[in-house]
Amino acid sequence: MRLRLFRVAACVLIGGLSGTAATAETNESLIERGEYIARATDCLACHVGPDGTPYAGGNANITPLGSIVAPNISSSKEYGIGDYSLEDLKRVLRDGKAPGGKYLYPAMPYPAYRGMTDEDIEALYAYLQSIPAVDYAPEASTDLGFPFNIRFSMIVWNAMNLGEYEAPEGFDEQEARGQYLVDHMAHCSTCHTPRDDMMASEFDQYLGGAQLGSWFAPNITSDEKAGIGAWSNQELADYFRQGQVSYLAQATGPMGEAVHYGLQYLTEEDRLAMAAYLKTVPAIADDTQQHAVFDPELSKPILDMEPVVIKATDYAPDELAQHGLKPDDIKNPDSPEGLYAQHCAACHRDDGLGQPFSQYASLQGNTSVRSANPRNLVAVVLRGVAFSGSTPRPLMPGFEGKLEDQQIADIANYVRTEFGGHSTSNINADDVAYIASGQQPVSGLIRYAPTLAWIGILILVVLIAGGVWLWLRRRNRRANAVRHQNVHSDQ
Repeated sequence: MRLRLFRVAACVLIGGLSGTAATAETNESLIERGEYIARATDCLACHVGPDGTPYAGGNANITPLGSIVAPNISSSKEYGIGDYSLEDLKRVLRDGKAPGGKYLYPAMPYPAYRGMTDEDIEALYAYLQSIPAVDYAPEASTDLGFPFNIRFSMIVWNAMNLGEYEAPEGFDEQEARGQYLVDHMAHCSTCHTPRDDMMASEFDQYLGGAQLGSWFAPNITSDEKAGIGAWSNQELADYFRQGQVSYLAQATGPMGEAVHYGLQYLTEEDRLAMAAYLKTVPAIADDTQQHAVFDPELSKPILDMEPVVIKATDYAPDELAQHGLKPDDIKNPDSPEGLYAQHCAACHRDDGLGQPFSQYASLQGNTSVRSANPRNLVAVVLRGVAFSGSTPRPLMPGFEGKLEDQQIADIANYVRTEFGGHSTSNINADDVAYIASGQQPVSGLIRYAPTLAWIGILILVVLIAGGVWLWLRRRNRRANAVRHQNVHSDQ
């Protein structure tokens, strides 16, 4: 109710204090449209506060360059963007430049947002100005080391990278709408396209998949084995709404956030448009993927399965005594099979088929399990599943800090070979620790950037000093020549 009253008051202000019912109704409609655009552009996923306060900021985006913290974008004039004009917001979204000349980093996906229409930005502006002010700054702040903390360097990055990508032509109306949503508002490429040595998107690998901290944003091109080519348009649309499809694919990590905060609120028409466009994206194959990541045929035995009662022996060791059992009742509890029985089978069953009637995911045919890249499987075991889509389902606890790295590796190897169609799986404790760290490979240019920057500064100082020395030397020569000439003149 408070938010509604705040919006009505904002409508009057945005309408120039006209006070007319027609103006208020028009502005309310604009604000409602802006709220939809804020969902489509996934603003909340980054700008929600650590305590859940909308648009308060404070979430850290971990990048290879360091931690970039999303700011407060509420209507607060002191701490948020309440003083922004419409033109200010346009410059932020299209050029990555905030009022006062502050350059933003492309963790804020302005390279994608720059394709948004004036009408959509105007509606978004009306909505952001209508939400209640959050009158405090985030506790955390962006923390990048030298030289990445020099924001003026983004002038060069922008000059090299903005406007590089041009969408292909020849789409029908639905595909064109999908392209606009995928490439600009939903900014799918920001996560799903790998980046080059300068952290710019490699568009020759457009939507081919990329590492994202501990997670991997998968290949979403039309490739039938490694991508989403085997998905139907309806299955993709359902995934955007529900955060899962056919009990074989679940949105986790950053994708879970995208579904939770944004995609599930889109219209069915827009979700189908995104699906239609994605199916047109040229396929990018992955030679490491020996079988299809998504096989819809594997969902049939799951959907036809009768409800089952989970065995008491599937409880974790500390719960066994409550059921009159002893750890010895589980055969070799420290083996991969024993670890799975203790920590996983209670929800996913001994046969990995899960419980569709209770929304527990199947591991048989699961996309994270079948993927040649084990990162998402390990990340799920470590971090769990914290978000669901429009269809509520049980959330999964993470085992980081509860199980040792080698135990998590053993479970992941067991699941991949038993349920994922892999003949072998060789994840080890070091792999788990590396995935948990969120580290990712970076180019030599980024790795040695601080050293190169200091060398550059030293060279610049030497050049300046040399230039000053030459200038002083020439000035002294001219002065000596004048004095020498004056002496001869006096004689």
